[in-house]
Amino acid sequence: MTTEAFRAAPRLALDTEFVWTKTYWARLGLVQAAGSDGFDRTRLHATPPAAIPLPRDASPELARTILLDPLAASSVPLGGVLRDPSTVKILHDAHQDLVHLARWTGEKPVSVFDTKIAAGFCGLSSGCSLARLVRELSGVVLPKTETRSDWCRRPLHGEQLVYAAQDVAYLDEAACELVRRAERAGTARWMMEEMERFDDPRRYDEEDVRHAVHRVSVPPGNIPREEGWRARRRLRALAAWRETEARRRDLPRKWVVSDETLVAAAAKAPRSVAELPPKSLPPCFEEGFFAAIREADSTDFSPEEEEALRRSDETARAKREARDKATAVLARVAELARAAGVDPALVGSRADVTEWVIAPDDSSLKLNRGWRRELAGGELRRFV
Repeated sequence: MTTEAFRAAPRLALDTEFVWTKTYWARLGLVQAAGSDGFDRTRLHATPPAAIPLPRDASPELARTILLDPLAASSVPLGGVLRDPSTVKILHDAHQDLVHLARWTGEKPVSVFDTKIAAGFCGLSSGCSLARLVRELSGVVLPKTETRSDWCRRPLHGEQLVYAAQDVAYLDEAACELVRRAERAGTARWMMEEMERFDDPRRYDEEDVRHAVHRVSVPPGNIPREEGWRARRRLRALAAWRETEARRRDLPRKWVVSDETLVAAAAKAPRSVAELPPKSLPPCFEEGFFAAIREADSTDFSPEEEEALRRSDETARAKREARDKATAVLARVAELARAAGVDPALVGSRADVTEWVIAPDDSSLKLNRGWRRELAGGELRRFV
């Protein structure tokens, strides 16, 4: 999408309010939407019970805002907008909201503009909050009085509704101003290229449970290296089992079993609940927990699994050896980014830079693709 296409397109600012304390999946309590002049409001159900009306004394700036009620509304109309490539969806810190909306509607979003990312191409921080960004761009101060509201409780009172509506009321104006600033800075093409990542439908798929091990916090040294391969296999099996149970019962992962218990069990392979700390494993999960351990320990490593583990060890060793060089390269990346008016955090993390130091010719790496390669690729090679 070009900046010209952005301006010409109908645009819909979106935000969500949700409750995520006692469930695996977030429970949507409210979806806020505010259309640009070119957006057809009839595409969304804007009247009760599908939408909750604003208080009569709400300010005129909120007039275009629609507060959809996920507890009463059909998700079909919004789903049609999400999948429509001709309508730009504007959000701040878009990924989490889009995941929730994709799950509610069953549709994969396309044509997304994230104002948080866009700020990083305009001399601002890509980590700034919505309140800070709106204050910087328009001088409007957004209240933060309802951050702890239970958005699934009905009825919602007027202060909650106004608070929620303000989160989208100024988003279109902010996005347009960021586009103008990026054009003046010469970073607009890079900014719009970065937005294309939201068009990848894989971003909104449920993660394979075999990858759930990456969500486990493993304190250094908790898994002895002499038993590393077997222990890592146990940890993968336990993490996958926990992810499956959490989804099936719609419970937070830690309510099934904590990270600490998973790591301790992977390291020492308990055979009964008596070998675990008291109350660390609810009785209803005992059978599955120990079955996962037994399955992980019952078979020999296949040649493919051994090779994957060997490569993992080699990669870990290479990362340790590349640490000092990666620090120097990361500093140079930051210099190049600031000189171009881009927030260094958008170019790459320490992990991204470390991967590049290990394999600078790997075309699949972040720093070797698209605008990042244009910004830093040649200079980094000369620097190294």
